[in-house]
Amino acid sequence: MLFILTFLLVYLGMHCFTWVRFSGQFGFSSRVRRGGFLLCLLLALSPVAAHLVPLSWPEPVVYVIWQAVFTWLGVIFYLFLLQLALFLLELIIWPVMGKTGPGFSRRAAFAIITITIITVGWGFMEAAGPVRVTEYEMSSPKIDNELRVAFFSDTHLGVQKSMQRVKDLKRLVQAQDPDLIILGGDILNDHLEWLQEEARIMEGMQADLGKYAVLGNHEFYAGAQGSREFFARAGFSLLEDETEKISGTNIKIIGVSDPAPYRKFRQHQENVTRQLTSSLDPDNYNILVSHRPWGFEIAQEAGVDLQLAGHTHKGQIFPFRFFVRLKYDHVYGLRRLKGSSLIVPSGAGSWGPPIRVLAPPEIVLVKISPGGIN
Repeated sequence: MLFILTFLLVYLGMHCFTWVRFSGQFGFSSRVRRGGFLLCLLLALSPVAAHLVPLSWPEPVVYVIWQAVFTWLGVIFYLFLLQLALFLLELIIWPVMGKTGPGFSRRAAFAIITITIITVGWGFMEAAGPVRVTEYEMSSPKIDNELRVAFFSDTHLGVQKSMQRVKDLKRLVQAQDPDLIILGGDILNDHLEWLQEEARIMEGMQADLGKYAVLGNHEFYAGAQGSREFFARAGFSLLEDETEKISGTNIKIIGVSDPAPYRKFRQHQENVTRQLTSSLDPDNYNILVSHRPWGFEIAQEAGVDLQLAGHTHKGQIFPFRFFVRLKYDHVYGLRRLKGSSLIVPSGAGSWGPPIRVLAPPEIVLVKISPGGIN
């Protein structure tokens, strides 16, 4: 509840600041300005309203509503960010050049609108474009034959995600000829009742050594039990703060559930990581899967060879990546530490705004060869 309230207050503040700026730049009347604040309030509440739309409404109608609401979230983000940058610039140049004239203000406003339209348009294309495959190669003396691990996270399936994206992901994953398929959480987002066909498609993903998954924070938001049922229908073994050694191999999978149900997120995840890795067999190839990229140093010290995580989306919308860095030590790509590796992809879908800017969707293929060290 506190998170929702904080989000709404921040979101309302973004709208009000942006509206005040545009009102001054275009010289709107006081009556128009007052009416604009009411619109700001309605737009700030629109994400909550979208979640309250009844399931009985036709899916295409709900889809249009969600697309409009969350596309606007991306639009207002860039309008706010550019207006804030201009405001700070004006504070800097004011002592030198004095107050800018109305002509400059209107041109600046039109420039901000134009840049936002271009950026959001690009973001639509990047998010809807082909999912790329990023390959990582490493080696380990614990592996007898090459191990191919396909990993992805953050599809956020629900109202906004198309069936075609799931079908494309299935084909893309199978094209990698994986021995293992691992899902890193936030596969689901909302409206689990509408995802029966998606579960059936994902059931068709095949890997000789099995398919594993962990819960992300959005699986808890959508309903933990319903999420568990989805993964069961899709044929994935869900690891909830537990480990499993793959039969006939020396590969051990350690699954850490997202700490969303607990108050101290990072502390809880690190405690669970510490407990699950406290007595690892050094002869096993140990793979830790967590939704959030926390606990890597703990895992490395305990003998984890590879950690796979998601959640960060590589920021999803530039320059949000830099804000994500304030909370997570490693936001994207490969990090190595004394024989252990952490891989965090950008995610295979999008959350909120159906756009991606300088963070294209991807899945990961990890190829682990016998011999040498990680």
